[in-house]
Amino acid sequence: MRGRRKFRPRISIRVWLTLLFVLVTAFAAVTAYEIVRPILEGTLDRASQASFRQVGQQFEDRVARKPDVSVQFIRSFASSRGLQWGIVRVEGSGATKLQGDQVLEWDPDVVKAAVDSQEPKEKIEPVETGERAGQLQATYASPINDDQGRQGLAVVFNRFYTESDVENVRAAVKNVERIVLLAGVLALLISGFAGYVVASLISRRVSRLGLAAERLAGGNFDERIDTRIEDEVGSLGATFNSMAASLKDAFGQVEQEKERGSAILDGMTDAVVGVDRDLNAIFLNPRAREVLESAPHEFHTRLQEILAKSRYAGPVTEPEAEAGNRIIEIRAAPLEDGALAILRDVTEERNVQRAKSEFIANASHELKTPLFALSGYLEMLEDEEDEQVRAEFLKDMRAQTVRLQNLARTLLDLSRLDANAVTFRLEEVDLEYLLHELRRDFGYTGRPLNIRAEEGVPAVETDPTQLHRVLAILVDNALKYSGESAPVDLGLSRENGHAIISVTDRGCGIPESEQTHIFDRFYRAQGSSRADGTGLGLALADEISHHLGGEIRVDSRPDVGSTFSVSLPITEPGTREETRQEKRRKNPTST
Repeated sequence: MRGRRKFRPRISIRVWLTLLFVLVTAFAAVTAYEIVRPILEGTLDRASQASFRQVGQQFEDRVARKPDVSVQFIRSFASSRGLQWGIVRVEGSGATKLQGDQVLEWDPDVVKAAVDSQEPKEKIEPVETGERAGQLQATYASPINDDQGRQGLAVVFNRFYTESDVENVRAAVKNVERIVLLAGVLALLISGFAGYVVASLISRRVSRLGLAAERLAGGNFDERIDTRIEDEVGSLGATFNSMAASLKDAFGQVEQEKERGSAILDGMTDAVVGVDRDLNAIFLNPRAREVLESAPHEFHTRLQEILAKSRYAGPVTEPEAEAGNRIIEIRAAPLEDGALAILRDVTEERNVQRAKSEFIANASHELKTPLFALSGYLEMLEDEEDEQVRAEFLKDMRAQTVRLQNLARTLLDLSRLDANAVTFRLEEVDLEYLLHELRRDFGYTGRPLNIRAEEGVPAVETDPTQLHRVLAILVDNALKYSGESAPVDLGLSRENGHAIISVTDRGCGIPESEQTHIFDRFYRAQGSSRADGTGLGLALADEISHHLGGEIRVDSRPDVGSTFSVSLPITEPGTREETRQEKRRKNPTST
């Protein structure tokens, strides 16, 4: 019945091998006895009959030596051997005793056959009727001639073997049977003991093999068997040792491959999910746990649908599956006993693609605006005759040309920064002196630029030209978005091993929700329409800052103003050369 274990009796090898020895010995003994007993009985019968036949042989030998046989010799011969004797004459179908014992009985057929053939005859057969029933009658007849030369005479010897003689034979047979039985019992005991000893030896060795196999199955691949006897079991032990060594090597390689595979999977930035036939998770690498724990229920449902589809439709790819605010690409493939899915977070990639698309669209738009303006001014110049108006047109065209040049230069700079094609020349820069240069450069605006420098700020190792460009962008923005007479503050301080250069305006400020996007290319925050711009200045400043090893932070409140801070690491004199080499290694274009 299925679901129910069948009863299987456990019998020790010692028991069944001992029983096998005993049964084989018993079977052999019984078979041998059944074969020997008839032979033994026949041999005893023949032995008893052979004694009577020896009588006839002895008589024939005497007649052969001396043909003249007297009655006295016949009587003496018969008496010494306990036989009945007589001289019988055969006449026709009958026979008449001429001389001999009065109680002589003979078998007429034997006598007649001897006379007719002129050769001695004998016959031994059981008596079936009469007072001698059950006895054996042995009759011997030998043809002779009397003194007168008459034929038809025969000397007859007869003997009856009584029941005691038969019983003697049977007793002998029974005695032999008892001896055989005792010998059989002794043989069974000896074979049983020998079987038990042999079975114990075999069982001990087989048990050792079984115990070693159990330990091997439990993972102990160092288990070995000592083979001292070179027989079949010894060969099996040697084979077991070879198998254990091979398994140890194989499992060692498997473990190494498993560890290597686990290390690879655990170190993957992509999430890997393995499921069984019922779509139950059987493997998750750390990244997969991280993704699935933060993903909503809808994403789990979608993942199961894709895995189920791959089971019958083959490899399936879902380019974009939403997991909250993340975009996950799912690639699923069927396995023999389940399915495997690789989850790749493509949020940044999609954002980059979207940013590139927006960048191209915005760049096209920004380039199109001055080009359309130039084209319009040129058409109007053809029809305009007023020199003053033409001069105004030329001034506006010059402004649009400058705007176009600045846009093209900024786009080119961003492209070169993305390709690491900008050369940065590192040298020690006095930041306070750099701030005074900025104030001189923007003096043409007539706007006040206040400098507050903390004492003791050391020089930093950076590219002065690129750093000046970053700060110029920040100062230019501060002037654009501040009132006509509002001052711009330039600050220099030291904080946590960094030099901090700050540019503070008193403009419209930036809403907190937009502060994370102001460094995106072509992004313009609310209120930026009050000043001309392309939305590339802060993006360029941020890119340059990162290449210089610094960063830009913003602190802004609407209608109060904004503070942009550039943080640069301060390098101690003893480690500047080491830092310079490290930067060169990371950025081969810098010198």
